[in-house]
Amino acid sequence: MTSPTLRQRLLLATLAVLPAGAIASPLMHDGGWEMKLAISAREAATGPFKTMSENTTRVCLSKEFLAKDPYLTPGIDRDKMEKKGAKCTVSDPKRTDTTASWKMSCTLPDGNSADMFINNTVSAKTLRSNIDQVIQKDGQALQMKISLKANHIGACTTDMMSM
Repeated sequence: MTSPTLRQRLLLATLAVLPAGAIASPLMHDGGWEMKLAISAREAATGPFKTMSENTTRVCLSKEFLAKDPYLTPGIDRDKMEKKGAKCTVSDPKRTDTTASWKMSCTLPDGNSADMFINNTVSAKTLRSNIDQVIQKDGQALQMKISLKANHIGACTTDMMSM
């Protein structure tokens, strides 16, 4: 396997802050996945969203990796944020066999806040995760949209980063 590229490292760093449920699912096939991540933001409530980052990479998701986290669970997201010192609440959880959504509000250790709406949809060969986030920092609001679209592309290959 080759060393991860800067693009792959950026995607993995972003995946680390995405909801764990956006990745883990017993429905999803293990193997090679192509993941397209787009992050956009706007500072003014009525201004246009500007693309901050777009990345596409291929990763190998093992059965073990897919089995680590429960399917589409908001509690994991709250736990991740609280490990960083945030105080979070989860509300409005909704779930079907293949979809889940919830709201999460967190007060960060520095007194700033983050409000998120997370909406995930999975199948054996597709994953869609959309996160709408408003970060209040020093009295200013920053709106962000994070979109992850992933498709199963077959068997893992040696050039894919393993997860």
